[in-house]
Amino acid sequence: MAESPRELPLKLEKVETTLPFTFRHRPVDKPKLLVLFLHGYSDHGGSFLKRLFQDQWPESFARAAVLAPNGPFPVPVKSETGWREAYAWYFYDEKAGEMMISPETAVRGCEQLIQKFGYEQIPKVIVGFSQGGFLAPHLATHLNGVREIIGIATGFREAYYPLSSEAPAISEVTPWTVTGIQGSDDEVFPLAETRAAHAALLRRGYSGEFVEIPKLTHVASPEVGSVVADRIQTWI
Repeated sequence: MAESPRELPLKLEKVETTLPFTFRHRPVDKPKLLVLFLHGYSDHGGSFLKRLFQDQWPESFARAAVLAPNGPFPVPVKSETGWREAYAWYFYDEKAGEMMISPETAVRGCEQLIQKFGYEQIPKVIVGFSQGGFLAPHLATHLNGVREIIGIATGFREAYYPLSSEAPAISEVTPWTVTGIQGSDDEVFPLAETRAAHAALLRRGYSGEFVEIPKLTHVASPEVGSVVADRIQTWI
């Protein structure tokens, strides 16, 4: 009689592989700033940009290069017309409080992407929505010249925001400016909790504002895009 599968001495192991890392890129001549856009879970970079800016780049982006990578892990969504392109940056088990697949793969991909276009030394702003907002400070600790993190509809975990003494890779401009943008009706991240978490960062020495968008739910929107454009203008 064959052994039951649950009795077989099978051990979970892993082998390192590579994943394609797709992205959208808007180059400009002699950029003064690089803006990295990190989409939320089950989304992609193009969709994120479209919701923020619709069909027109704000004037503040005239001297800013843009990279909008897709997360390395495909999580396509089935629709009536087929499968919708969607990705994740990492996988975290909220209930267990454990990281199942770390963000290191995403960080390495972003680093290689920045190196590919020679953007290592120019100032940077990272704009992250939801899961992308959680990734933003983790990525920032691995990059030079990050001036600001703009977290949209996301949480602000203090452990993800080190001070310069705790993260040697951070550039001389530390701590980063941290701007929070949140809809008053966000059903995923309660406004009061997010505002309190952002305030805790300011007490630790970070600078930045918290912007509330009335009646907005857990989505990116042109109103949010307008705030982002204003923040980009301050670094140009």
